[in-house]
Amino acid sequence: MAHIFIILAHDPTVRPTFDDLNRYSGADSDIYAAFLDDSLALAGQAYGARLSVIAQVDSGLVVRLQALAGPRIILLPDLSPASLMSILSEALSDGPVVLFGGDMPHLPIWRLRDALTHLEGDADLVVGPGETRGWYLIGLRAAHPALLRTLPGSDDPPDDLCIAAATHGLRVAQLPAWYTLDTLADLDRLATDLRTMPPDIAPQTRHVLNSEISSHTVGA
Repeated sequence: MAHIFIILAHDPTVRPTFDDLNRYSGADSDIYAAFLDDSLALAGQAYGARLSVIAQVDSGLVVRLQALAGPRIILLPDLSPASLMSILSEALSDGPVVLFGGDMPHLPIWRLRDALTHLEGDADLVVGPGETRGWYLIGLRAAHPALLRTLPGSDDPPDDLCIAAATHGLRVAQLPAWYTLDTLADLDRLATDLRTMPPDIAPQTRHVLNSEISSHTVGA
């Protein structure tokens, strides 16, 4: 039985963005809340998994999280690997854990299901690398100290994690790379991709993007 932890790594109230993506997080257009809502809905499709949400204690999304009835909400002083270690160790005592970002509304559901399948099979570690930086998913079967010590930050590559697994004879499954949402160029790519995706994929994010496009069109 796996836990799915959604890490809110890109909340601009506690972490600067790489680009001017934070223009979407104003009172009229909160792209980060939309990311969260859609990521929660996505996680809910991974049948048989329990859901926890990890957020930074001073995140602007905390009030929204506390209103949720389903998932367990865990607030930490920061989302560094060191802060996550004890939470992961506790969760792994009940079964495999899958970590993925709360800003991945466009993640194909089969990536989550494949991660669970690998962990229920013969993989000790599942890694989903980002196309240009970092990672979008990490799955752990057990609380192996070497893996917990080498957890990467949200923007760091998972190379050391994979090396630690290989050094200790642990089995690694790698998912295909996928793009994260860090810049306006990423959002432009997402908006284009959503035009050919079913309407039930990332509906809240789709609404915010469409509203932003409409506002610029009106103001032009």
